[in-house]
Amino acid sequence: MRHHFISLASILIITISCQTKGEKDDFPELLDLVIVDSSLVKEEHFFMNVPAKVELIGDSLLAVSSNRTPAVGIIRKNGEQMGNIASGDFPIGAFMPSSFDISEYPIVYIIDRRSQSVLVFNVATQEFIEKIRLNLPEDKIVRTIGAEFKKTENGFLVELYDQKHDAYLPDFYRNSGDLLYFFDNNGEFQKSIMEYPEEYKAMEGSLSPTNYFKMSDNNQTIRLSFPHSKKLHRYTNTGEELEQIDLPPSRVFDYQLKAADRIIDFNSVMAGENQSTKTPDNHYFNSIYENEKSIYIQTWMKIGEGGIQKTRFAHLMVYNKKEEKWYESQNPKGILDIGMLAGVVRDTLYFYEGSMMKYDDKYIKRAVLRSID
Repeated sequence: MRHHFISLASILIITISCQTKGEKDDFPELLDLVIVDSSLVKEEHFFMNVPAKVELIGDSLLAVSSNRTPAVGIIRKNGEQMGNIASGDFPIGAFMPSSFDISEYPIVYIIDRRSQSVLVFNVATQEFIEKIRLNLPEDKIVRTIGAEFKKTENGFLVELYDQKHDAYLPDFYRNSGDLLYFFDNNGEFQKSIMEYPEEYKAMEGSLSPTNYFKMSDNNQTIRLSFPHSKKLHRYTNTGEELEQIDLPPSRVFDYQLKAADRIIDFNSVMAGENQSTKTPDNHYFNSIYENEKSIYIQTWMKIGEGGIQKTRFAHLMVYNKKEEKWYESQNPKGILDIGMLAGVVRDTLYFYEGSMMKYDDKYIKRAVLRSID
């Protein structure tokens, strides 16, 4: 473990030393991310597998979804399970949650990639309410895992995936068109926005098929970002752009998009071919969370070589709205230690770690950001 931290420190020192003086002067102010305590999740009523999405409900509950065990579970901050919506428990057939929305809790909206529909449940009464089939544009489907999804007053925002192009091929980014689609409350298509920016379209080799598009909302508006474009956009819930914020330079997050030195297709990857050529592991945003005061971005970064425990890290970039100023955490945490950011209550950040790669148990972790004197 000591060798692991020395290696990370060495990599960070080398990275920072390679920056020019001007770049160093532009770096955001540092904060210290400190884990205060953690609560063991008590799996007395249901089992949740590896989490796909976590989200804070108010200031006392967390919602967690899983792809491997198709469900959305509700957990108290102290780790007690409250209830869940699981595939097979309702007389509507199996479903596969690609994402969910809990803005009207206890109503839970699930975007189901199996039926390409929005499923509506009441988790408190364990009631299935309705199924809203989406009238999808031709050649578009709901993204398989981790689709961006939101319930609005006028309907739904859904991230769609292009079926015509292999996600390993450059044409996927050049010709997919818009990613975020607006539907009314009856599932009828209204409009779409947000193509992949030029940073992705310009790649000649294959990119790692990661979800580079990330969305957050504060009920009134939505925040959208492709991290490698170095922009954070704000849109209305009806798709009108309001502003762009430049993302800050970072001491650890690498904005440089990297592709393989050749084109690799999905079929050859599945067949085990071209193993000598791999797509680079680009850094990306794991989540964006916004409240009245700040915007929090949790990153995902591979730093160095080796296994997941030694090379996968997360840190935070924080934008103070009143100050119009960026900060970043100085100490990247192992992604298997910190987990996924669920939300912020006052000055406390809540994370959920349920990967089961380092521990058999799952934990809700509390953390704070402290100024560095």
